[in-house]
Amino acid sequence: MSRGPQPVRVSAESTIRSNRERGKALNPVNRFLRQAGIFVLALLLLTSLGTTQTYAAKKKITKGDAKIAKRSAHLYVSQRLFDKALAQLLIVIEGDPEDVQAHFMLGEIYSEKNMQEEMRKEFEWVLATKKGKKKYAKKIQPYLDMWWSRNYNSAVRAIGAEDYGAAIESLQKAIALSPQKPMSYQALGVAYLNMGQAQAGIDAYEKAVELDSTEASSFVNLGRAYMNLKNYEEATQCFARAHKLAPDNADYLNDLARAQQFAGDTAGALVSAEKALVIDPENVGVLEMAGQMQLLGGNYEQAAGLLERVAAHKPEDVDNLFNLAECYRNLGRVDEAVNLFLKSVQANPQDADAWFRLGRIYEKQSKLKDSIDALKMVVSLRPTSVKGWQALSRSWALLSQEQSESGMNDAASESAKNAEEAYNMSTSLLNQSGE
Repeated sequence: MSRGPQPVRVSAESTIRSNRERGKALNPVNRFLRQAGIFVLALLLLTSLGTTQTYAAKKKITKGDAKIAKRSAHLYVSQRLFDKALAQLLIVIEGDPEDVQAHFMLGEIYSEKNMQEEMRKEFEWVLATKKGKKKYAKKIQPYLDMWWSRNYNSAVRAIGAEDYGAAIESLQKAIALSPQKPMSYQALGVAYLNMGQAQAGIDAYEKAVELDSTEASSFVNLGRAYMNLKNYEEATQCFARAHKLAPDNADYLNDLARAQQFAGDTAGALVSAEKALVIDPENVGVLEMAGQMQLLGGNYEQAAGLLERVAAHKPEDVDNLFNLAECYRNLGRVDEAVNLFLKSVQANPQDADAWFRLGRIYEKQSKLKDSIDALKMVVSLRPTSVKGWQALSRSWALLSQEQSESGMNDAASESAKNAEEAYNMSTSLLNQSGE
């Protein structure tokens, strides 16, 4: 029986030999590509091997591993080896993320390491769980109180040192730890106001009032912030609330009187000032405010009596000297008024109002050259003062008349010219303001 075609058998040796023989025929480029391919394949194999080894090395942490790590953490904590305890607790959390005790212990360690933000986050996590709140709330609170107190006291020291940026930073930390304490927001308001951030200060004070509407000082601080913004209506309401909560506090009534004055309620301001005076008749601030209100009300005798008592305590207070001099002027006690106005401009040469009062008094006393000197100071300090130029024109005109009557014609002519120039200046300013 004939057999069909048989398969050709090629030995491994002959195959290799054939390949080698073919390789001899490869040009240099093909040979290079072959070698490069072998190198890349080897590299891929090595990379794969390394990755496999890495995955093998990164063993998944089980709950059993977590229990062992927690026992180690307890041991390290008892030895105050907090860094080692921290490393073990992180293993616990990786193996059992819901381990409430581990999170609590982490919070304790972060507190020891002065890592407030990390501590806060761990304790917040614990308190957010039913088990954690029940078991650890009382243990966590002392930590929060301690760090709140440290941050708050640090802020108070910073405010005393006028380092308001540092104070705000500390207070923000305090608020993050214990957001329900109105004291934090009161201090924050103080810091913001001293940095010139009035609206931020008001926001802080409003939060303090929101947290505790029974604290009069919070309303006072809020009212003073509104005063800084010249929002006198809101300030008045705040001081009125403070007075209602603390009716025997003369300083709060004093604040109320000042806000009412700036709001245009002179009658209300006078009532508040008189109430404050009854409560604390020796309080210099109260005396001063009551004196000012009596002066505004035209009660010059009463105002003078009150302001004289202020002057006994504060003899160099130029504002009080001015107000007292104004009382004397209206009472016809001209010499006393002049003495106080002179004392006022000596202490503060930039006080245009005092110079103006002097100029007008000297005019009435026919001391026209002194009047002109004083009024020149007024228009020098306030070049756009219409009443200053008008008064100066009048004094120059009166001096011209006096000189003319004395036969000093040249001097009279010069004074008349000055009077006309001052008058023209006042007219020009009036026209500008009319436009």
